[in-house]
Amino acid sequence: MSGRQSVNLRRVVVTGLGMVTSMGLDVPTVWARLLAGESGIKRLSFYNEEFIQTYRAPEDFPGIGGEVTDFDLKELLQARKKNLTKEDLKQVKYTDRFTQFALAASLEAIQDSGLDLESENPDRAGVIIASGMGGVSSWEESMYRLINEGVRRVSPFLVPKMIPNLAAGNVSITFKTKGPNIALSTACAAGSHAIGMALRSIQLGEADLMAAGGSEAAITPLTLTGFYRMGALATGYNDRPEAASRPFDIHRCGFVMSEGAGILVLEEREHALARGAKIYAELLGFGMTGDAYHITDPHLEGAMRCILIALKDAGITPDHIDYVNPHATATPVGDRNEAQALLQVFKNKRPLVSATKSLTGHLLGAAGAVEAIFTVLSLKEGKIPPTINLTEVDPECAGLDYVPGQARLAPINYALSNSFGFGGTNATLVFKRFEG
Repeated sequence: MSGRQSVNLRRVVVTGLGMVTSMGLDVPTVWARLLAGESGIKRLSFYNEEFIQTYRAPEDFPGIGGEVTDFDLKELLQARKKNLTKEDLKQVKYTDRFTQFALAASLEAIQDSGLDLESENPDRAGVIIASGMGGVSSWEESMYRLINEGVRRVSPFLVPKMIPNLAAGNVSITFKTKGPNIALSTACAAGSHAIGMALRSIQLGEADLMAAGGSEAAITPLTLTGFYRMGALATGYNDRPEAASRPFDIHRCGFVMSEGAGILVLEEREHALARGAKIYAELLGFGMTGDAYHITDPHLEGAMRCILIALKDAGITPDHIDYVNPHATATPVGDRNEAQALLQVFKNKRPLVSATKSLTGHLLGAAGAVEAIFTVLSLKEGKIPPTINLTEVDPECAGLDYVPGQARLAPINYALSNSFGFGGTNATLVFKRFEG
């Protein structure tokens, strides 16, 4: 008997979606480009001859990524809020890029939900927003200033710009929510963990509605170099960036760094129905495990257990699942490990699997939230985004339908999304098509 069956937990639905990625600054734009197979990976704006000379970058240094361009928080706030307060203007000036992404995505998600927060009990509304790196760009910029210009040139706002919980904190302040106000930092599983913890808060009666997800803005010279030096990034694609992210392909060689945010509004089912909310899907289950194995390499058993725990929490069996949005970062070990885990869990009925990081790149702590949105939209619309750059499936990943090349129409009732992170941290979310 699952936890859902043995304990009288409240049901939770998704009523709002918000997103900022390199593929667009709102959900409709990103979703349309995703289904069309249009990559958001391109040459980085700061990667030029000056960068190469200044940092002595080697020839194979990856000067590509899923960089968010044309992002202006003030313009977005004006377009969506119309009148800006003094506090809004402060947030534009005194917040890091990762917080600004979170604010933009949260505003879209809340507006999409149709919630009138002024009429809600603020004590029953909360925020959980994750980030793997926090305000790393502010930290890096301030270090340069400290070294080159001295102490007095470092901003007094450095600490509130930098610490990871200020995305959640600023969203809570902006929307006057007084329930749970939490930040998580569990590497690349963080966004999914945030959604899972928000699910628990509502199930257990700690809140009626939550804004949950992740935000990341870690495309900086130092962070990029760090991942490059550990051999995690795809190299050799500076002349064709869109081909670099190759999940499950035999020629994959690492992930492509990206940035952005994804926020979901989760709501107690009866609360949503009572106000006539548009409901995208039901969030049915959540699982999390630890590999206890290696700081970067995943372990098959940890991924399998995570999926099975989430399915048990949802009260369903593997045969129910029609679609999986995998972690699938395009690392040689990670993709092989996840493919084998999926093959062992889904022995009788193998679901469709599409690796959306082939299009978006890897948003680190925001990845799970962005991919949860894709999973929800797939359920809602019966459309499965493609896996691009899959020219030859790695034999060690064979046996699954990866929806190569083109999006596919397929009615799906149950779907899951995986997120796995450094340190052996794993998260799986299970969603169900909402039928009223």
